[in-house]
Amino acid sequence: MAAVTFVETTKMFGDVAALDRLSLDIADGEFLVLVGPSGCGKSTALRIIAGLETATSGALLIDGDDVTDVEPQDRDLAMVFQSYALYPHKTVRQNIEFPLKSRKVPAEQRRAEAEVAATLLGLGELLERRPGQLSGGQRQRVALARALVRKPAVFLMDEPLSNLDAKTRVQTRAELSDLHATLGATFIYVTHDQVEAMTMGTRIAVMSDGRLQQVGTPDEVYDRPENLFVAGFIGSPPMNIVTATVTGGADGAGPVQLRIGTGGFELPAEIAAVVAESGLDEVAVGIRPEYLRLGEGPITATVRTVESLGHERHLICELAGTDPNPEDVQPGALVIIRQSAEDPAPQMSETVHLVAEARYLHLFDPGTGARLA
Repeated sequence: MAAVTFVETTKMFGDVAALDRLSLDIADGEFLVLVGPSGCGKSTALRIIAGLETATSGALLIDGDDVTDVEPQDRDLAMVFQSYALYPHKTVRQNIEFPLKSRKVPAEQRRAEAEVAATLLGLGELLERRPGQLSGGQRQRVALARALVRKPAVFLMDEPLSNLDAKTRVQTRAELSDLHATLGATFIYVTHDQVEAMTMGTRIAVMSDGRLQQVGTPDEVYDRPENLFVAGFIGSPPMNIVTATVTGGADGAGPVQLRIGTGGFELPAEIAAVVAESGLDEVAVGIRPEYLRLGEGPITATVRTVESLGHERHLICELAGTDPNPEDVQPGALVIIRQSAEDPAPQMSETVHLVAEARYLHLFDPGTGARLA
């Protein structure tokens, strides 16, 4: 096991910064997920750990030792790729044993260790099959077993579940979490799927445009996103984000309100103080779909789409603009409401009123995207 540390690590491809001064501490034995959209730098960060890319500047430490210029084979790592990278002409047993054979481990020991890894991953009855005879989930477990027999200090995983169907992905997520709990090793996992990040990581690091946006436990990142990017990226369905006009509060002229569309929210004193301190006339307001509901609320909207998911439904609603001041909110802004399947479903094109408690609102500076603390 080992801790991994990025120290102001930058990777340039020509004039493009794929990784921009990344500083991140990954603790010994944790399951850290690097998550973000395509091109955000997460795979580049993983390849720098593996030694497959060389940092342009900065450093990479493993257990406190600078390994920036250490060869990949000398870093005590194992990497699991999206493509599995199995030898099609070799059996499952031979694929699992291959790292041990290249290290000249005796045949009897190779066989025993391969069987232990195969049993741990439910492959015991498949050892004499070839990859072409296995399902996608089984091939992924073979790739994991091959990494496991190396007994590395750090496991690196680059979107290993992206080629699996939805049901197999759910099952394999659980297996990976169990494997991490069993081994207690350091797992560093890259994905663009924020559901994978939320369900697997002990901590998640959200990246965009080569920069670290936020790092924390899944609950911390979900409940208190540090900026608009994280707020809109983490969560399924995503957080609703709309522009609100700040009214009242100036020179004692009544309570502070956030006006959204046809109505507004009166803010509690502690939140009003934050808004007043910011000096902003407009703020970006975020609210999770589960905290927005139909009722006798101040905001008028029109139901545009009803998506039934069986256990719940998603209502996609268009906010009514303000009359006579339509500039108070972008006309036609859409929001998503997560509704229980047991609640009465509205009809398409029905006019509804929305309710949200002020304590569930997230406020951001629309210019910088930073959270208003």
